[in-house]
Amino acid sequence: MVTTLLLDVDGVLLVPAGSLDPNEELLAVLPRLAVGGVYLVTNQHPRRAAVIRELLGGRPGISGVLVSYEIGFLKPERAFFERALAEIGRTPQECLFVDDKPVYVAGGTAAGIDSVLFRDNAQLFDLLRARGLL
Repeated sequence: MVTTLLLDVDGVLLVPAGSLDPNEELLAVLPRLAVGGVYLVTNQHPRRAAVIRELLGGRPGISGVLVSYEIGFLKPERAFFERALAEIGRTPQECLFVDDKPVYVAGGTAAGIDSVLFRDNAQLFDLLRARGLL
């Protein structure tokens, strides 16, 4: 059963990818989700990670930010997902991973996490509703 949402940053919560423009529609939904945690998972260098934490880390509904340079591995490496899950105390079966890059979605799937490709908010909201999370 999914209890935790793992969300990519660039292209999902910041749109377009590489920008600092928050996806406010998605951010507004996060506190209403029927999950025990929403974690941002991202490949970032220290300076941009600090900006992302400042911009998104304290938003309602966001439980934490997991960054590649701190974890020691990059998405889509299996070790990235294993370390991220260990850090938050979750199993792959408890998580749903959402990313806009097919290669990262494939990495999450290879790590045993239910992983979906983000296209737009409407598609994600439909998926969350279908799973009873929204």
